[in-house]
Order: sequence, then structure tokens, then C-alpha cells
Amino acid sequence: MKRVLPAIALIAGLALTGCSGADSQDSQAKEAGGAQPAAEETPEVQQLDENQLKKIIESTDVDGQSFKSVDIGAASGSEAIKALESAEYEPAECKDLAMSALNATEASNGTTLAGTSADNTMSVALMSLADEDAAGSQLRNSTKVAEKCSDVTIKSQGIEMTMSYESFDATVEGADETVGVHAKIGAGGQTVLDTDTVTSRVGNNIVTAANIADTGDEEAVPKTAKTFVDAVKNAN
Repeated sequence: MKRVLPAIALIAGLALTGCSGADSQDSQAKEAGGAQPAAEETPEVQQLDENQLKKIIESTDVDGQSFKSVDIGAASGSEAIKALESAEYEPAECKDLAMSALNATEASNGTTLAGTSADNTMSVALMSLADEDAAGSQLRNSTKVAEKCSDVTIKSQGIEMTMSYESFDATVEGADETVGVHAKIGAGGQTVLDTDTVTSRVGNNIVTAANIADTGDEEAVPKTAKTFVDAVKNAN
């Protein structure tokens, strides 16, 4: 069981960020060479860099809990990544969504940084993109995963894992739009992660909050999301 924990941790991380590559409908339209509607002029936005995202994460407290930043890009080339690449997915298309998630920031010219609370019960991920359209596309991918991969089986290193996703209505005051996804990940007949994820768009930025342990507080995730939404708005 221990040998597959890195893969499970990676998959859980993908569920928490709820991100994949560019919106498929946009990509298909470009490939087809179809006429695109004239772009409307939008206000100039500020794309936050890694240092700014780190400052937001490490200077924001929620109910007295501080957060520390985690470099999710450091996982590249690790055992977790290799396990994910060699895993068998059913349905198979969900593997493409998962692998695309690893390259989400690079594909969208964005910056991403994650953090965990001091008591290791909450996770937060911040993504800053070039414009609001890119951020909106990322947000739609949160519900896309829930729709296309609501029930997934993954076989990795001789262990079978299951993932299920279900979207739910979520509201975060101060955000431009918000989606909620409930995810459950199991392995070896046991539940490894049972989490609520709330993802909000703030202009050209994405804020994702999720519980990585049972907090006993149903409001913990939306409260964390709101706190970081406010922090991102103040940074801008």
C-alpha cells in the first residue's frame, strides 16, 4: 500500500486544483479554423507572480490557522508522476484530463502555487492567469471533470483505486463565479480522501479551497475560499 501512496497523493492534488488544459471547445474551434467573434475590450488585469502568490498564502490566516506554501511543480518527475503516467484509467479519457492538469499552468501561461494549513486539514491553490477568459476556462474545467469522470477506476502498481466526483452549488461572497465539487478517492477497499472543493474566479485569478482531512465543520471549505478570495482581491 505504501508504494502507491505517492500516486494517490498526486491524484488527490489534481482533484483539489480542479484544473486541466485549455478549454476543449475553444481548442476545437481554433483547429476547425472557424470564425471567432470579435474580442471585446476588457480592463487591463494584473497577473500575480509566484512571490505574490506565496505572500498571499503565507500571510493569510483562517480561524487562527496559518498556511504554508507548497511547490506543486516539484512533483514533476517523481514516483507519483511516473505512477500516474503508467496507470490504466477507466474511462480512458479521464487519464488525458489528469495529465493535462499537470501542465495547466504552463499551457495557459499562468502561475500556480498551493498551500496547506498548519494543522494539515485544509488545502488552498491559487492560479493567476493572463486574462479573465483564461480564468473562466479553468473554472469550467472543474465541472468538466465532475461530469466526464464522475466514476473512475485507476489501476496502478497492482493496486486498484477509485475516484468519484459530484458537483454541487457553491457561493463565495466577493467572487465573480464559483463551483463546488465533492470528490471521494478510495484504494484497497478504504477511503483515502473524502473532500469538498470550492473553486472561485476573481477576475483573472482562480482560488481553490478543499479539506484534506475531516474538519467536522461544513463551512470550513467555503470559509477558507472566501478568506483567500478577499486576500487575492486585496493583492490586486
